[in-house]
Amino acid sequence: MPGPYAVGVDIGGTFTDCAVIDPTGRLETGKVPTTPSDRSVGFFGSIEEAAHKFGLSLEELMKSTSRLVHGTTTGTNAVVARTGAVVGLLTTAGHEDNVRIMKGGGRTVGLSPEEVMNIGAGGRPAPLVSPNLVVGVTERIDSDGDVVVALDEAEAKQSIAWLLEQGVEAIAISTLWSTKNPSHEQRLRELVVEQAPDIFVTCSSELTGRLGEYERTMTCVMNAYIGPLMDAYVQAIENGAARLGYPGTVLFAQCAGGAVSGTQARRTPIVTIQSGPVAGVMNAALLARELGEELLLTTDMGGTTYDVSIISNGEPLARDTALFERFELALPILDVESVGAGGGSIAWIDGSGRVNVGPKSAGAVPGPVCAGRGGTEPTVTDADVVLGIIDPNAYLHGRVTLDRDAAYRAIAELGERIGLDPYATAAGINAIVDAKMADIIRRMSEYRGFDPRQCAMVAFGGGGAVHGGAVARAARVPKMIVALPEVASVWSAAGAANADVTHVLVEARMIDLPGPTAPIESAFAALEDRVRAELHEEGFVDADIELHRSLRMKHKLQVYDVEVPVTELKGPDTDALAELFTEVYEHRFGANSGYKEGGIQITTFQVRGVGLTPTSPFGSTAGQIVDEVGTRKVWWPEIGGFHDTPVLNLSGSGGERSANRMEGPFLVQLPDTVIVIRPGQSAWFDPMGNVVVETLPAAKG
Repeated sequence: MPGPYAVGVDIGGTFTDCAVIDPTGRLETGKVPTTPSDRSVGFFGSIEEAAHKFGLSLEELMKSTSRLVHGTTTGTNAVVARTGAVVGLLTTAGHEDNVRIMKGGGRTVGLSPEEVMNIGAGGRPAPLVSPNLVVGVTERIDSDGDVVVALDEAEAKQSIAWLLEQGVEAIAISTLWSTKNPSHEQRLRELVVEQAPDIFVTCSSELTGRLGEYERTMTCVMNAYIGPLMDAYVQAIENGAARLGYPGTVLFAQCAGGAVSGTQARRTPIVTIQSGPVAGVMNAALLARELGEELLLTTDMGGTTYDVSIISNGEPLARDTALFERFELALPILDVESVGAGGGSIAWIDGSGRVNVGPKSAGAVPGPVCAGRGGTEPTVTDADVVLGIIDPNAYLHGRVTLDRDAAYRAIAELGERIGLDPYATAAGINAIVDAKMADIIRRMSEYRGFDPRQCAMVAFGGGGAVHGGAVARAARVPKMIVALPEVASVWSAAGAANADVTHVLVEARMIDLPGPTAPIESAFAALEDRVRAELHEEGFVDADIELHRSLRMKHKLQVYDVEVPVTELKGPDTDALAELFTEVYEHRFGANSGYKEGGIQITTFQVRGVGLTPTSPFGSTAGQIVDEVGTRKVWWPEIGGFHDTPVLNLSGSGGERSANRMEGPFLVQLPDTVIVIRPGQSAWFDPMGNVVVETLPAAKG
């Protein structure tokens, strides 16, 4: 029984994906429907499916696995569905309304311009902590970290007892300026544990060192909200893996990139929020460096959402705050924008009589109409089946037969309501969802100073290769890459399998430039010592640790800052650092947009510590592309009707793939998805085995 194996599992709203890599680079996949009632069932089911492709049982594979990394949406789903714990919040007396006020922007934050204008439908998001469970305690620490008012422990004990009497299941603790002096938060934690040793309790100062009272408190509240649920879930996954013979530690993907141990995922589950697309982005960063792509748009189309990010010079864009469910969080996170557009997105008619698609999704249950699990509302997948893009007899390795007739009836019924035939209706559904995805690509790139016409796009996820050609064309992205085609539909799971352990520490500290570099070097050194100590505790030696520095900087009197990577501090003064900031700032906002003569200010120090794990190389599992294996009728809006479209397949391993350019339209049938080359587009295989699609042939030359 060969090994060791690296296993990555990514749970999405519709499917649970698994990628298993052996030491030779052979990669096998598993894809099963997500099991919302108990997600661990789908978790181990996807691993079992991949194990069988190696000729192993689930137990045999688990016993020979050296690394198991899980991208989980459990915490994310709890916040979205509001199924988390009953939370009590202890905060500084007089600041109890911090989370309710939301910096004053609560009614509009996270809304589109159209939603902002709809005054009647606006309002703050439903709170995660009830206002009557927010308790102020007497204490005060100032901005220098000095104790101004001592903690009233007698009062604090009474407040804790009262919260417990109200039935809270978790307690969040966030006091003013705890980033400068956490002693009051730490003592409040001790008082909670004395009265309720088993309750989930979390302190804001343990989660982030970033300034911003609302963001830090909201991060703490959300951590408490999902804490009990995530603690039980992580324990279930760890126990299940152990029962099956897995000898190692289960790792969990985090939103800042990389992975954390189960221990940290239970203590700070907030880091798993929105971590689903991150493993795919990190995997795409490896691809960008391999291909030498300076600007790479990553696009992940699953069953529920479409997630977009940017890789610039081999590194993913990142930010120090997250916006989730309209709450702002002080959370280091890769810069990913999402829209409710996936294979399960439902087509519906709005109040004005127009067809819209998403954000509501049919999910795994009941799923699209064609899946035959009770779905009645037409989805994007139903449209793809009706148009002939998806073969109903070749879905998921042919294990699932889709009901084309049921999908046709559902779309025909929708079409009757708007006066269109079923095929025009299906094409319209696709056009709408493709336009939504193209729009978020434009926002993701142009709002950050990048021209989509100068980017390449990598498409992955179950629907990425299906809709990528149309989306790239609409967004004016000239080249689409379907990386390692047999892996494309489980790209994020494959990225998880190779995730390194990562810790990100942040400290708010204001330093004005110009000035000496010594205080800056000292602040970085202190953070690096802390990160290094955490990785040592997890078994990493110095030779396997990488440390990456960055600063948040801004012009004086500005509110918002930008992240500036720092490789080394040259010389005794900060002139070089100021020049680096100006370069980053002007790349983002345009030439001569800054005014460094007015002064530059450092606001935040950040150190990312990476514990390097052995990377399992993986490559394409199939060989050459065979000649046309048949045709099927596909309805193309570019042509205005059906066209007998060539269908190509991939052979077994060992062959050389054709580098010849092939003109569209044609389809490349894969086990879990299909690559769609639209009329007017062309494609070829590059030396790595990736499918490269020229999406804008009219712009050639």
